[in-house]
Amino acid sequence: MTLPTEVAAVTSRYLSLADELLPGRVRGVYLTGSIPLGDFHPGRSDIDGVVVVDEPVAEDDVRPIHEKLPERPYFDVTYLTAAALAAPPDRSTPVVYTIDGRFQDPTRAGTVTPVLWSELARQSLAVRAVPGLVVHDDHRALVEHTRDNLTSYWEVKLGELSAAFAERPADEVLPGWIVPWFVLGIPRLHALLATGNMISKTAAGHHGATAFPQYADLCTRAINHRAGNPIAFTVTDVAPTVTFGRTIIATAAEL
Repeated sequence: MTLPTEVAAVTSRYLSLADELLPGRVRGVYLTGSIPLGDFHPGRSDIDGVVVVDEPVAEDDVRPIHEKLPERPYFDVTYLTAAALAAPPDRSTPVVYTIDGRFQDPTRAGTVTPVLWSELARQSLAVRAVPGLVVHDDHRALVEHTRDNLTSYWEVKLGELSAAFAERPADEVLPGWIVPWFVLGIPRLHALLATGNMISKTAAGHHGATAFPQYADLCTRAINHRAGNPIAFTVTDVAPTVTFGRTIIATAAEL
């Protein structure tokens, strides 16, 4: 698979800096998320992945590398050892990782979940491969995590969305990312429970439109927005977005 131009440039720059500033320590770089799924949109998508290191790193070890990378696309990676990847995700161990280009609290270990492990094992793209790398891929743990995420995270976010815009004018234009984030994000989890497959956000929109045809128009608009088309969302889209999300969550409980 040929990397998108900006992805190739950033990953090449990262490896060059890593080899210069941390010689011998960065053993592998694997891309996850939209890139291996063919859903990367230049100028809009981030670069997600895992950096395999010889031993655990501190933020101060790798910050000088990240500071020399372009601001966009965000280079959002989790630093893990091969030994950590061969075992189930351990959220009790601090892990260095970035989200939206910013270093996060290592003690929260936010990306250390069965999702990342399964992504890496099933559908990652190696920019620098680690010979013989073994990644623990536990489908049952992935399913359990997905069910919990729907109720403990997405249900809460839907409630916050509903409350935030309850008193706003119906024709008020929303920040463009809000509706697609929900409309494409939640069906990804439903698709995993229904099919066992981890799919892209665009594919999730198509899944949502097929499985819940009454929301096909909303899904199509979200897909078109992700593709870079000038699609606007207003407060009138909030109620169907919330209902769609809650319908998915209720249906997923039966899968």
